[in-house]
Amino acid sequence: MNKEEYFYTFGLVPFETIYFENGELHLLYEHYNRMRRGFKTLKLPFSLPFEKFEEYLRDYITKTNLSFGALRIHFKGKEPIIEEKEIKYDREKYNRGLAIKISKIRKYSHNILNYIKTFNMGLNVIEEERAKSLGFDTCLFLNEKKLITETAFGNIFFRKEKTLYTPHIQNGILPGIMRKKVIEVAKSLGYQVDISFLKLEDIKNMEECFITTSVAGAFPVKNIEKISFSSKEFSLKLAQIEIFKRPWNT
Repeated sequence: MNKEEYFYTFGLVPFETIYFENGELHLLYEHYNRMRRGFKTLKLPFSLPFEKFEEYLRDYITKTNLSFGALRIHFKGKEPIIEEKEIKYDREKYNRGLAIKISKIRKYSHNILNYIKTFNMGLNVIEEERAKSLGFDTCLFLNEKKLITETAFGNIFFRKEKTLYTPHIQNGILPGIMRKKVIEVAKSLGYQVDISFLKLEDIKNMEECFITTSVAGAFPVKNIEKISFSSKEFSLKLAQIEIFKRPWNT
């Protein structure tokens, strides 16, 4: 068994989930680069050119009749494996806002697996399912210093007045593609962006909270346990920008 096969058995497989609408694959080059970085971090070979990566995904979309959706892609050897990902977001949930449970499990900020996107995400799955069994939509992880990191499958943002706050990468989070876009947009709209080492007590007076994923775009949060957020001001501004538009926010 070679290194690639050995890593595969433990879920150490870089993958990307890409949103598409009306035949357009969103931020495809950014997804390609992140996947390539994951292979490099794991010291696995990846020589596929971007053009071929794009071709695989476009060919798959052509075979579907979907107006929008999400595709998950990974590789087994040189063979691409592409599948449609179930979308769990809808208008009712968007209007309501997500309810988030704080996980009792702490993520270790020096764990390299926090920083790359692989299938080795069993902890995220287990903790999100636990949160759902308690009536929440997903969970929020803290690290060993009780600093806010991210939700099970998304980055998180908070807003107070004209300042946007989001956890620092060093807390132990995946550098999300939509996270980067939100930061760029916020600055262009005249908001301050504070990339922070936030604790739970720091968010108690925040006006707004939302998560970001490539599929969800920017999705409002109603509450993190007993901490409630009354505003959707910035989320609604993002919903007017093309890259953040989704069927549930337009």
